[in-house]
Amino acid sequence: MTVLVTGATGLLGSHLTELLVAQGERPRVLLQSGDSLNWLGEANVDVHWGDVRDRESLEAAVSGVDRVLHCAARTGPWGPDAEFQRTNVLGLKTLVEVALTAGVQRLVHVSSITVHGNDVGGTADETAPIRVEANPYSRSKVAGERLLAGMIRDRGAPVTIVRPGWIYGPRDSASFARFAGMIQRGRMVMVGPGTNHVPLIYVRDAAQGVLLAAEAPRAAGRTYLLVNDQPVTQRDYLSAIAAELDAAPPKRHLPYSLTLMLGTVAEAGARLTNGQQPPPIMRFGVQLLGGENRFVITRARQELGFTPQVSLAEGVMHSVDWYRTTWSANATHDRAR
Repeated sequence: MTVLVTGATGLLGSHLTELLVAQGERPRVLLQSGDSLNWLGEANVDVHWGDVRDRESLEAAVSGVDRVLHCAARTGPWGPDAEFQRTNVLGLKTLVEVALTAGVQRLVHVSSITVHGNDVGGTADETAPIRVEANPYSRSKVAGERLLAGMIRDRGAPVTIVRPGWIYGPRDSASFARFAGMIQRGRMVMVGPGTNHVPLIYVRDAAQGVLLAAEAPRAAGRTYLLVNDQPVTQRDYLSAIAAELDAAPPKRHLPYSLTLMLGTVAEAGARLTNGQQPPPIMRFGVQLLGGENRFVITRARQELGFTPQVSLAEGVMHSVDWYRTTWSANATHDRAR
């Protein structure tokens, strides 16, 4: 079986590629010009250079492939809408069309729980309403899922959609390393009382869920949530990071509604000044950290055989080990220069 992984240098894609290699596979990976091979340079992988927005390079990468695991995406809640649409919608459409022509047996598209909104206000499963939030990432991910629904219905596209929760683990520079750094410096603030639930999933568990979705006979045309349904509050998560770092847990709080308002004001100010960089506080992050987001994974358990294996304590331990040996060391070296 030949497997293509897009986004193989990202957080989920890199762990997914590692998992395939560990299982004796030689996965094909699609890398963009400028991507760093890092550990991939030593892995048993077949490297193809290209872009999910370029049909010709996709045709070469997909040729002879049985499964496509599509992790590549423009992420983050800030930036021009057109860039998100080009990658997360138009690039997705081209990839599925190329896969259909090439006779790919299964394409797993990595979406996100955020298509249900950034704060579901309670408990949700795959049947919860789709809700577009006021950021380009949300708009493009919802549009991508609607596009796939039409291609599955009208063209019989063999696509499975997975919606991972808040992925964390080694190589998570976007949130885990940032939180760990703020906790170490005593600057982390909880949003609200800290009793809200956060939809975490350790990166290796998320990768395993993607592989199961690629193989399960019933999964074609279906959508699955991938989270660890161990109930974890914001306070649990931040306190676990602090304990592993031998640091004091955050004690300061900002009211949830006030923090949301601050995010709204910061975003409006950045738009008025045509800011290229995201503002320091945004509603996306506030809602993810401070919102009530619990998700039920009964469908994934029953149809995929998906069972999260990594507890919060173990996941945080591995993540802090990475942070100390890689991220923190690099940050110290950069400051020294």
